[in-house]
Amino acid sequence: MRIMPNIANFACFAKHKYLGVISVCVLSAIISGCGQKIFPKPMGVAPPARVNDLRAKIMPQSVELSWTPIPIESGKQIGYSIMRSDLKWENRNCLECPVPDQQRIHIIDADSAKPGVDGKIHWADTTVCYNRAYHYQIALTDQKGELLSTSNPATAKVYPGPAAPINVTAATQPKGVLVNWQGVLKDLEGKNLDPAGVSFQVERLSSEKGWEKASPLVKGNAFYDQAIASEQSYSYRVVPVLFIDETYIYGEPSSTVLVKSPVSVPPPPPTKVWITPANGALEIHWTESDGKTAGYHVYRREGKEIIRLTASPLQHQPFVDKGARKGATYFYAVSAVSGQADHKEGLLSKWVEVRNLLGD
Repeated sequence: MRIMPNIANFACFAKHKYLGVISVCVLSAIISGCGQKIFPKPMGVAPPARVNDLRAKIMPQSVELSWTPIPIESGKQIGYSIMRSDLKWENRNCLECPVPDQQRIHIIDADSAKPGVDGKIHWADTTVCYNRAYHYQIALTDQKGELLSTSNPATAKVYPGPAAPINVTAATQPKGVLVNWQGVLKDLEGKNLDPAGVSFQVERLSSEKGWEKASPLVKGNAFYDQAIASEQSYSYRVVPVLFIDETYIYGEPSSTVLVKSPVSVPPPPPTKVWITPANGALEIHWTESDGKTAGYHVYRREGKEIIRLTASPLQHQPFVDKGARKGATYFYAVSAVSGQADHKEGLLSKWVEVRNLLGD
């Protein structure tokens, strides 16, 4: 099956916006190929790669798509064709209703794609309208335009998001930064919103990581951020989030405020921990924490038992766990130790599960 171009008009808010990768062309298309014969696959041939984690996030006047990039074999040219169907609004929650013909609204060269800090490719469709619903899929195509695979579907129900919060402040506290704000409780078209459906997400900007989520969704008007390094400058902003029609709608962010963290706080934990096999052992890796650290401690959990694997803070990664038993399931976490004289140990990172399949 080949994805055939079919020019269509899309004009609601603005042109498409691609986040973090090089765009190749801006065509639209429909999947065609009715009546083509499908031949059985040869035995032993692996199925083609497929995007299986496509997500759609409703942003102000756009839908942001994200997915994990697939591995590309050397010398192969693969494209991510972004397919969209415009659904009838009354059918937006109908799982049995047929999906209208898909049109290709963009294509991205997979080899040139640049993932974000979360390891995913991001692309924003800004040719969407309020009170409309859209069905998205990512089609993988080869250099001839032949269809290789299609991703899981993602449906976007586009509502006007909440207006930006006002009176945002950030104050240094003994153990962190206290952020306060005032919600407006109106959408971007000026209509009143039910307070029960509105929450807020605090985002933090650091020089190394860019904007990142600092809080879960908060129902009140304050958040105490303790996952920061000492004596560092941070900017904060607050994003309102509306939950409606079983969908989270992100609104306009507030203005930013700048603050310096307190002099002595335990360092934040690594944001990501991962494990790789190496020479019959397990290697534990992690992202560096903000600020100055004296090193890191590595913890292992088996069942209810938790042990610290490092006698002193480890200054260079990875940590090699040579005591992991074959066939055992473990959880690993990492903490950072302050580089100040008090050497305070911070909180543990999220636990990461792994089953050791390596030989003894």
